[in-house]
Amino acid sequence: MLKTWAGPLLPAILAVIGFWAWLGRPVDLPPAPEPKLHCVSYTPFRGDQTPYDRDLVIPPQQIAEDLDLLKPITDCVRIYATDQGLDKTVPLAEERGMQVLLGIWIGAEAAIYEPQITKAIALAKAHPRAIKAIIVGNEVLLRGEQSGETLAALVTRVKQATGLPVTYADVWGFWQKAPKSLVDAVDFMTIHILPYWEDDPAPSTMTVPHLEFALGEMQRQFPGKRLMIGETGWPSAGRAREDAIPSIVDQARYLRDFLLYAKAHDLDYNFIEAFDQPWKRAQEGAVGGYWGLFDGNRHPKFDWFKPVSNHPYWPILAAISLALGLGALGLARPRAQDWRDGLVLSFAALIGGTLITLQAERAHLIYVTMIDLAIEIGLLAQSALVLILALRRNDDLGVAPLAAATRWLIALDTRPVPVAALIRLVVLVGAATVAVALAFDSRYRGFPIATYAVPAFAFLLLQWRAGKLLAPVIDGREERILSLIFIACAAFIAWFEGPLNWQSLGFCGLLAIFALTVAGSWRRPIRSLSVVPAA
Repeated sequence: MLKTWAGPLLPAILAVIGFWAWLGRPVDLPPAPEPKLHCVSYTPFRGDQTPYDRDLVIPPQQIAEDLDLLKPITDCVRIYATDQGLDKTVPLAEERGMQVLLGIWIGAEAAIYEPQITKAIALAKAHPRAIKAIIVGNEVLLRGEQSGETLAALVTRVKQATGLPVTYADVWGFWQKAPKSLVDAVDFMTIHILPYWEDDPAPSTMTVPHLEFALGEMQRQFPGKRLMIGETGWPSAGRAREDAIPSIVDQARYLRDFLLYAKAHDLDYNFIEAFDQPWKRAQEGAVGGYWGLFDGNRHPKFDWFKPVSNHPYWPILAAISLALGLGALGLARPRAQDWRDGLVLSFAALIGGTLITLQAERAHLIYVTMIDLAIEIGLLAQSALVLILALRRNDDLGVAPLAAATRWLIALDTRPVPVAALIRLVVLVGAATVAVALAFDSRYRGFPIATYAVPAFAFLLLQWRAGKLLAPVIDGREERILSLIFIACAAFIAWFEGPLNWQSLGFCGLLAIFALTVAGSWRRPIRSLSVVPAA
């Protein structure tokens, strides 16, 4: 068998290795202009730690370890609250010759934020040299939890109690709508400029023009008022928004370009953020958890002066892809009719293995709970099963009527289990469910291209091979319903996300393929006519 498959497998293996080498290629970027950053947002939560656990107190040793990691790249950290042990950041930073942008978390309930104000004032009096400024509230106007007048009063109160510079932080667009009392109360305006999250997102290659525009608008509206960029950054993973694509290369490009601009224009700034925060994935989708300069394991994502790769460990991923593809081929044990047939099967198996590897990589990035993980493992098993059955040329997988599966599920009797129909039903209903979710609530949801690529192409190719593409389907009610969902969702998602979002267009393409594989249900089968002899 090895001699039979060696010829067809070799080009497929080389293609997979070449694909991963291309994905993992180092990209040359402008080097950072200086080895130290002005300031970096610091939230200490690791693993399953979350600020929503009100009983959680971060151990001082954990904060000390993080500050030791950050000290080589910055002498300043911004924290957002003084509870859950975060107040220990101030004395620990002082011991290391660092300063803190001390945040007071202001929410809707005074009973929660008043103790924070009290603690912040005490920290300011005990460690005045360690505190660069005090930030009273973060994006409170954006969340609609307090009025601008209330925030102005709190800023004035903290300023009078501490004698230190005091500010408030929000997205630059909400500062433009803030009352004059708040603008007058702060010593300087702390603005957030996050091109990825703008209503009109900008790609990482166009961030400097966007930055110039936002700063120009603020300076025009508030002449003479000092500005500090309190949050700016770029995510390294997650869903695209138009042509704003999260990746390690895009993150490094944005941060380096920003540093060059900030140095040339003498801007004060703070990057968001120091470390990836897994808990944010539950709040903002996968993209929320990947804004860190370091990953969740405290490893730096890129070098500030060298070329950057999105997949620096691509040889390992290539090896996994080959192992999965060859394993699927070994389990399927298809018989190649000739060299060309073997080449097609080899490419199908190894491309499938590559897609499953990409699917596993995405699953690792997006899951939050153990239930999420179980679902992602089930979807990986689904892709592997479909790949093996497709390599076996199981035509039923592409053409089995869904009615057979629904009738069996309703009856649950002892009849033979319609395995192929059940697999088709699970895949198609799952894809339709994701499509509906993306159509109605897409902001924090990603596009599972790799998850559904193997089933989509497997169904299409098996139908085409069997000569039953667009063939009429008897009792095709389920197929007709699903085809309407696929077409409607694909059209809406493509329109809503716009023509620049390649992730959206790729997923909509898969929905169109699924719709094509069930489109035959709209054709009526030709019924044979019985001829009655004349009397």
